[in-house]
Amino acid sequence: MKKIAIYGGSFDPPHKGHKLLAENLAGVCGADRVIIIPTALSPFKSSSSATAEDRLTMCKLFFKEALFSISDIEIRRGGKSYTVDTLTQIKEENPDAELFLFMGDDMLLSFDKWYRHQEILRLATIVCACRTENLEKLQNMRDFVKNVLKAEDRVIVCESVPFEISSTEIRASLKEGINKGLSEDVYSYIVAKGLYQ
Repeated sequence: MKKIAIYGGSFDPPHKGHKLLAENLAGVCGADRVIIIPTALSPFKSSSSATAEDRLTMCKLFFKEALFSISDIEIRRGGKSYTVDTLTQIKEENPDAELFLFMGDDMLLSFDKWYRHQEILRLATIVCACRTENLEKLQNMRDFVKNVLKAEDRVIVCESVPFEISSTEIRASLKEGINKGLSEDVYSYIVAKGLYQ
């Protein structure tokens, strides 16, 4: 059975930490393909100077390896996207595939508040990385899966090699003309378009 992983986010901009996490989690679950899905409008983020089209283009420039494919499924849908709708559509398009949903530690710990989260668990196995070397947080995540979600068979919690930079820090460094954690292609695109100034 083919294993397809879904990795969504604002990717504002996509950076080496995103790729490191995706490759790490793909190795954990044995994914044949990772679909990168930039959100049209994240329920968690405020506005950005990069449009949805800019973020989609940057993802295409950045995730070039054979493991990855880029999807505009949520951008085409427009507005606020719900993960359950995206997974439902991908499952309809790939009925014989086993689906995995990638996420970071903070996302998992609020997962019980997500729209139709039980249905998400039926559609996909969550693969989640603890992005720090914080063993206490790792244990909190495992306890959360066991006691709150009650879904130990549907959630894989693993340790991830930390990449200590955030998109917020990267955007701040770009204002000073410094490339931190971006590929040359993405950095050149940002400069050419005058993004994050």
